[in-house]
Amino acid sequence: MGLNPWHVKELLGERDEITVFEVGCADGRDTKQFLRAFGDNFEIYTFDPEPLNILAMTALGQKDAVGESNDILVHDNRHEFNPFAICDFDGKITFKRSRDTGYDDGGYMSPRYSGSIKDPVKQLEGWPHIVFDEVVEAEARRLDTFCEDYLINHIDFLWMDVQGAEGQVFAGATEILKNTDYVYTEYYNVPMYDGQLNLEDLKQILNEFELIGDYRYSDCDGGDALFRKK
Repeated sequence: MGLNPWHVKELLGERDEITVFEVGCADGRDTKQFLRAFGDNFEIYTFDPEPLNILAMTALGQKDAVGESNDILVHDNRHEFNPFAICDFDGKITFKRSRDTGYDDGGYMSPRYSGSIKDPVKQLEGWPHIVFDEVVEAEARRLDTFCEDYLINHIDFLWMDVQGAEGQVFAGATEILKNTDYVYTEYYNVPMYDGQLNLEDLKQILNEFELIGDYRYSDCDGGDALFRKK
């Protein structure tokens, strides 16, 4: 993504308490950067339903895609991982697992970054080595429900990488978005997944926010968008 956690720290400035939500945390590489960038007044809630990512985020002795230890994710009490697919209802949902066939093991035990609750479309054309031939049942949760359960009434920064499910995340977060300062999310103007929102769609849905950053990709018509509450 175009930003990194140190940029986020600069954006937020000095605050008594800082709460970050990372929805679609994969194997925790960005999560570890957040923990290193921020101090004791920081907490981060992470979410991912992919089984290999759940293991990477919760078990000692695991490593990320570049071989770095993930033990900090288990030991650091500023971090809480949740094995949920964040969407617009609470219950069970089918999660389409991605598998990168370019790895020596065919991708079965290798990093998985493209799984989604949405069906892939253009994703299959742009990256034909990534296949979606496995599904699992995942726990679905609305952000509003999660925040109610955890008595969270404010999010300083919402960091999202949800592979086409942006609309579902926002539909399940109508209350907490009223008390969210920044939203950072991926978008594609030519949808990679069924029903994926484009940048104009995001502007309409996030009409209480202003677009302050558009970090375009070089290999396709999309990017990462940074929104700030007006």
